[in-house]
Amino acid sequence: MADLTRRTFLAASVAAVLAACSSDDAAGPPSSSAAGAPGAAPATTVGANPTTVPPTTVPPTTVPPTTVPPTAGPAGLPTGPFTCGVASGDPLPDRVVLWTRVEAAGAAEAVPLAWEVATDDTFATVVASGLATATADDGFTVRVDATGLAPATAYRYRFRVDAFEARGSTRTSPAPGAAVDELRLGFGSCQDFQNGFYAAHRDVATSDLDVFVWLGDYIYEYGPRLGAVRPHTGSECVTLDDYRARYAQYRSDADLQAAHASCPWVVVWDDHEVENNYATAVAEDPAVTPEAFLERRAAAYRAWWEFMPTRLARPDGATLRIYRDLTWGSLANLFLLDGRQYRTDQACGDAILNTAPPCAEAADPDRTMLGAEQERWLLDGLGASATTWNVLGNQVVMGDARLNGAVLNYDQWDGYPAARQRLLQGILDAGRTNVVVLTGDIHLSAVADVRLDDGLTTVATEFVGTSISSGALLPASLEGLLGLFPALKYLNVQQRGWVRNTVTVAGWTAEFRVVSDVTQRDSAVSTHATFTVDPTRPGAVKA
Repeated sequence: MADLTRRTFLAASVAAVLAACSSDDAAGPPSSSAAGAPGAAPATTVGANPTTVPPTTVPPTTVPPTTVPPTAGPAGLPTGPFTCGVASGDPLPDRVVLWTRVEAAGAAEAVPLAWEVATDDTFATVVASGLATATADDGFTVRVDATGLAPATAYRYRFRVDAFEARGSTRTSPAPGAAVDELRLGFGSCQDFQNGFYAAHRDVATSDLDVFVWLGDYIYEYGPRLGAVRPHTGSECVTLDDYRARYAQYRSDADLQAAHASCPWVVVWDDHEVENNYATAVAEDPAVTPEAFLERRAAAYRAWWEFMPTRLARPDGATLRIYRDLTWGSLANLFLLDGRQYRTDQACGDAILNTAPPCAEAADPDRTMLGAEQERWLLDGLGASATTWNVLGNQVVMGDARLNGAVLNYDQWDGYPAARQRLLQGILDAGRTNVVVLTGDIHLSAVADVRLDDGLTTVATEFVGTSISSGALLPASLEGLLGLFPALKYLNVQQRGWVRNTVTVAGWTAEFRVVSDVTQRDSAVSTHATFTVDPTRPGAVKA
């Protein structure tokens, strides 16, 4: 065995933190149960080519304004039927999606609800209203596309059934091209229920945001873990009923409900909404066939769609296009990416903690993180964008985190170097100096320059947000590794939290909010570091 040098020790230490997505739970997930449990929704059709998603035109689900009766819905519902709270999302200048779920009693197949949107807290001035129905087929979730709203306007909304109601706050986006003084944007990811509480979400709820971007790992699919702060209910998620129950458990948290109710969310997924480290139709366990995995993926995608406040169409079996963009007047264009559904399987056996040179497979120019269609959509959108800022909502670390050329985590963009080079060269060719990448997944806070393969040319700024609650992977003593990566400007491996951003024409300010103790529901939350970016020059500067 070779001598253990300081360099090899540091390499192994860095590899541990960059292998986050492959080691979220040290104990590992329990064995999976069979799909197709009784009581699940009707079987979904699994597409023959899951990597191809044709563009879809989603018909509006608008409920025309109407006079809402004081109460609506059948008697016999349990006390407090809104056990998952409310949410809003995907804001446009004239509409926003409203969401809730009803805890239905007995053998009910459908529960009618009333909804209202108002400009005031007392609902004296209702500007949109109607009736909707929560059905068993959709897990008793309901979404309404509330239209006829004014641009850049704050609203209150509520759902009502019988004598019960649940309220939230939302807002519309500015009109296209409209001058915007400021955008208050938050982002977060990775909220393992078992690892702790959601003090970070309590902080989000009181931060007066315009929009909150969720970058994935909303749930974790694993079964109960020994020693968990608050264990999962049920075994590892495989069936639609499994995933529905897991979302309901996460949504039962009061602080998460408060964050959802405080502002519109724009959401994408990562891997744990289905299974750790999956790629396209390839499961984490090589013994699982693509056909069996796609059945599981179909169930997971359907449950995600049911519980998220999006304007997306119902999944087509194991296929759901979630990549899309959101424009905030003339100030910002947010491109929301899907780095799971279309990616090539991880190269080199998805090796972790390996400081050897990458295998030849990793350099294959045909390897893709986003798929050809999404990649073209993104580059075309960046090329045509005329906003002050262009923002990528991205799942896994994009910047170069290799050590002496070794790929320490093949699940990240490092494992897809040709795809990264195509994207960065496209940004450079388009003359964009204003690209900010928002990243989750890795359970640490970081700020880095995103550079071309030459290691010198900075193309974008990357803000990596730590997890809301999912566990740290390195002791704080190893934060001294910062100096091994020239493009890395900030690293905090220990604390949970989120990132609060203030965006203006003059600059971008990112505040890394951190939780003192994730095992305490009432933990303090404070700002650990602040960075700024100039839209005319990529690269962050510590404030």
